[in-house]
Amino acid sequence: MSLKKAPGRVIPQGWLREFLRRDAKGITGNLDKLFEDCAVDIFGKDKVDHKENGYWSSWWAGETQGNWMEALIRLAFVLDDKRLLKRAADMVENILANQSEDGYIGIYKEGARYVVTKRFGELWTQSRAMRSLLCYYDHTQDERVKEALLRMADNIVANVKESVFAIADEDGSKGHSLMIIDGMYRLYLMTGKTEYRDFCIWLYDDYCAHISQFIQDDLRSSNVLNPDVPFVGHGPHTCEMLRLPLQLYRMTGNDRYLIEYLCAVKKLNKNLSLSGSCKSDEFIGTYQSALVMENNERTSVFGGSVPLPSTAYEYCSTTELALDYIRAEHILEDVSYADKLEWLVYNAGFASKHPSGKMIQYLGADNMYDASHAVNPRYDYSPTHDDAAVCCAPNACKLMPAFTEEAFLMREEVLIANLYLPVRFEFVRGGNRMTIEEKTEYPYRYDVTFTVRGKSEFPFAFRLPAYSAEFSVRKNGRECAYEKQCGLVYLREQIAGGDVIELVFRPEIRMHRAVDGTYALSYGTLLFSKDIPAVCKRYRKYEGASGFYDCDFMPVPHEDWNYTILTRDAVTCEEASVEYTGAQGYPLDETPVVLSVRALDRYAYPVQLKLVPIGATTLRRTTFPVYTDEDKIYRR
Repeated sequence: MSLKKAPGRVIPQGWLREFLRRDAKGITGNLDKLFEDCAVDIFGKDKVDHKENGYWSSWWAGETQGNWMEALIRLAFVLDDKRLLKRAADMVENILANQSEDGYIGIYKEGARYVVTKRFGELWTQSRAMRSLLCYYDHTQDERVKEALLRMADNIVANVKESVFAIADEDGSKGHSLMIIDGMYRLYLMTGKTEYRDFCIWLYDDYCAHISQFIQDDLRSSNVLNPDVPFVGHGPHTCEMLRLPLQLYRMTGNDRYLIEYLCAVKKLNKNLSLSGSCKSDEFIGTYQSALVMENNERTSVFGGSVPLPSTAYEYCSTTELALDYIRAEHILEDVSYADKLEWLVYNAGFASKHPSGKMIQYLGADNMYDASHAVNPRYDYSPTHDDAAVCCAPNACKLMPAFTEEAFLMREEVLIANLYLPVRFEFVRGGNRMTIEEKTEYPYRYDVTFTVRGKSEFPFAFRLPAYSAEFSVRKNGRECAYEKQCGLVYLREQIAGGDVIELVFRPEIRMHRAVDGTYALSYGTLLFSKDIPAVCKRYRKYEGASGFYDCDFMPVPHEDWNYTILTRDAVTCEEASVEYTGAQGYPLDETPVVLSVRALDRYAYPVQLKLVPIGATTLRRTTFPVYTDEDKIYRR
């Protein structure tokens, strides 16, 4: 029995609600006013033909709008925002109203549908619509939406018969096409219809049988199973495809797919930044300009990545990797993926997003000394990044709503606290309405209190984070008995209305070695950085909505970030300590926690260096050289 989301409603509170509220006033709530491709009715009356304009093809608008639509639907339900809910309902109703009699939902006009060329955006854009409709159905159980989805899937299966990948993919659209498996997987689980499973197997095998011109072959079976072939492809493609073998394994029970997935994860781990995302700027390894094709075969050898702290990760990769971890935790019943998930979200995810909710970086990095478009047009902060591609902005908007929905899971009858967030969880148990009020400042503090209200009792467990070897759990003020199993702590007694469960985790400061030999520090699930004071220069104003700009962030003149950490060892960093600032506001505006560590400045003078969570920075240095000579360690 796989883990699954606990049926009920997660209601954000505290800093989390403010984060999501800023999203509603920021990119998520306004992208259609900021970028034309989100304003056109591409899944309705404004369908398109196959067109090419240099590198760009007509499918791009479907990707952008489809990803934004999913983000808005997720946010609307998580926030229970009436205005956003109305917009979400209107989007869905428009798609249903424009579904063709044969079941087609997509962006192309009649006569241009399912035409396989070197640029084939059909299945990719359909996958965006399918994910959005599934998200809406999950929250509403609207049978009309389910019926539309099944007719859509039947139409796809009936019309996609010839090879998609036999003609080499020129722009990545065909690799993206594989993501229709995401939706088909869900529909197969809902219906058991073998045609959906068989279509997924056929499409994936078709991908594995052909070489692409665009670098997206990392998940081909022959590559992923060969330990000598590194990941080199376009980061978002590789990260989004990562979960496909796992879903095929879930549908078929065939161990081949599980082995492929596990091999892929092993390769992925070699390409992760310390903050958790995959090196992908835009490619994990080499760039497409280095590609040589002869007789449809690559003739040059591509090296793998070196994820230096200064190399970039793309926000699309961050979001897709988070979705991978969610799916893996559910299918494999392995809560260690929740550790990976929260590390990724709180570090790489927060680091590349401005606290206002109105700007993101297309490309971020652990060591970010200059976030301006003069360095790279993808490094600045923008609500669209339309000078590059409007893919990361809508994808970034998905991240926190999807994360929030994973707060509570179920395994059979056991309710599991999976992610620690300030939320209220409302659910029904034994015919009674129940509420769990979860109060916490996590991840800035590591104590959590659950207050239960209602008339039913039920078994309860919580995830034990990997960073906390020691912890305490109390029920109604008294220590309670528990059993630990596979990363979960099960309370031996059931809990019921009136019970109060108190958890205290006890993390330690840890050091993490980067591939270049420098080190970073963490506490709990947060990575810490030296904040570099920055000057913000607005260089473009958006006319469609007020308060939106493209901004360059450059270091304040004469700022210095040249430090060396002092410690007796490079594991626990006993010279460091945790300090709480007393800040009561939004933690990404003013951090409530810092790490204080002994360091040498550029002149080898000992100083006390203050580090803040990486998500509270725009410019930063995260990794430092370390001096560990016990005989010469500097002390005052």
